[in-house]
Amino acid sequence: MYQKKVSKFSRRDLFKGFMGHIRGQDMEGSSGLGPDVFEADRLLKDKKYEEAAKAFEACLENEPSHEEALRKLGYCHLKLSDTGAAREVWKRVMNMRPSDPFSVLYTGLSHAMDGNSADAVAAWKKYFNIKQPHIQREINLILALHERGDELDPSEMVKSVQEAILKQKKG
Repeated sequence: MYQKKVSKFSRRDLFKGFMGHIRGQDMEGSSGLGPDVFEADRLLKDKKYEEAAKAFEACLENEPSHEEALRKLGYCHLKLSDTGAAREVWKRVMNMRPSDPFSVLYTGLSHAMDGNSADAVAAWKKYFNIKQPHIQREINLILALHERGDELDPSEMVKSVQEAILKQKKG
């Protein structure tokens, strides 16, 4: 017999999450789903990255394919300077959504943070997000310099991309 599946998410929560996704919300905003995710988001917003990472991991135990929780878990790892773990998490997102702009952007950034400009450029060749023009412009500039044959300093790449991200957040 058919049994109605009861959702643990309200319509309001789902709509809020959808609208956040459409608006290209940054990683320190709300995912819009469930109380456990709200708590993880609060910890992330308070810059308690280690606690937030644990909270997102707990969320993922219940819903392993929660893309927003995966993105934010990777972001927490990056903020904790665990770039390898961050890339592993974003790889999971890209297995579900190969051209995920956030995962591609931050995968490249994590490679640059590790001093690997070649892998950063390889990741950023897959980046395309017209909703983030400041970031897109900076990535395009880095790719153009690479194609021209310029030697790219990974620390300068990190600095310029992070500045573009901040500029984009400010509008």
